[in-house]
Amino acid sequence: MRILYFIDSLKVGGAEILLRNLAAGILAAGHEIHVGYCTPGPLENDFRHMGIPLYRLPRLGRIDPFLLLRMYQLVRRLRPDVVHTHLFKSDFHGRLAGRMGGAGRVISTLHSADPWAAKFPLGRIYGATARFADILIAVSDEVKAYHVAKTGVLPEKITSIANGIDMQRFAARPEVGSHFRAQFNIPRDVLLLGAVGRLVPDKGHCDFIEAAALIAASHPQVWFMLVGDGPLRASLERQAEAAGIRSRMVFTGLLEEIPAAMQALDILVFSSLREGLPLTLLEGMAASRPVVATDVGGIGGVLKNGVSGWLVPAGDASALAHACLRLIETPAQIAQMGKAARQRVEAEYTLERMVAQTLQLYIKAI
Repeated sequence: MRILYFIDSLKVGGAEILLRNLAAGILAAGHEIHVGYCTPGPLENDFRHMGIPLYRLPRLGRIDPFLLLRMYQLVRRLRPDVVHTHLFKSDFHGRLAGRMGGAGRVISTLHSADPWAAKFPLGRIYGATARFADILIAVSDEVKAYHVAKTGVLPEKITSIANGIDMQRFAARPEVGSHFRAQFNIPRDVLLLGAVGRLVPDKGHCDFIEAAALIAASHPQVWFMLVGDGPLRASLERQAEAAGIRSRMVFTGLLEEIPAAMQALDILVFSSLREGLPLTLLEGMAASRPVVATDVGGIGGVLKNGVSGWLVPAGDASALAHACLRLIETPAQIAQMGKAARQRVEAEYTLERMVAQTLQLYIKAI
């Protein structure tokens, strides 16, 4: 099959990394892949390294008739068997472009319970464009339910295919974690709690820092780390400074290679206010790390409370700190829950499973 993917950007983000991983698996299965994107980013190099043709499609605004025209022209030129879109702008324009351009089938992935989808009339207009797609993929049942309720897409139009990751990349490698700690001047003998994700409001990192301050007050051997970058970095650094934990709070900035960071961590923390099914959750679990996370989006469907980690309400820094302390003060539980976490991902969330299910959907659609 010839498959054309449309995505808003090739920056480092959950949807973009999912597409990179999916494309690698589809390519390995012997199919032809092309990628059209709006905003450049570091992941361009990954696609080029795989030999996948890239097509830059500049845009002027959230809704852009010229972007629709460029997408339509690309579909007409490539004549793909499948057009598969990711993220709002690519969904909004790419579904129609794929249908008008004569693609064999048009598919979209719903990555998250985005707040804009709950706003009228934008959410309903976005949902109306689903009529141009043959089927939508939700990364979790929770994301499916959200879009049925907020954007008005018929439930029979959506199928759930959970995100999947390459388990081998997150196999235990203690020496990699030690090197990572040395790189960022983190002592080898401290307990390290970390969050991974863009430094934006939806990730709730301010709650993580507030929880870190509560933990640090009674546990001087614990350090903290934020992996990622974004518009809130300066304010989060000021918050850590004001809380008196800046010397124990490491801001790594943007990292393309997440496995090393996971190997360096002892406990992975999610303070998100909204999520779909975050890849970094699966990556941390695959690295045998217990997780303390807010119970939002698809997280609760993956993370079994009290088995592979602890779930807490979103926006509650005190509850987040308390759950982290339960792990910190029972070291045996860290290893036990970490083992259970990896077993959970191995059973249900491998890259091979995601690729096979997506290919089956492509073939069935055609």
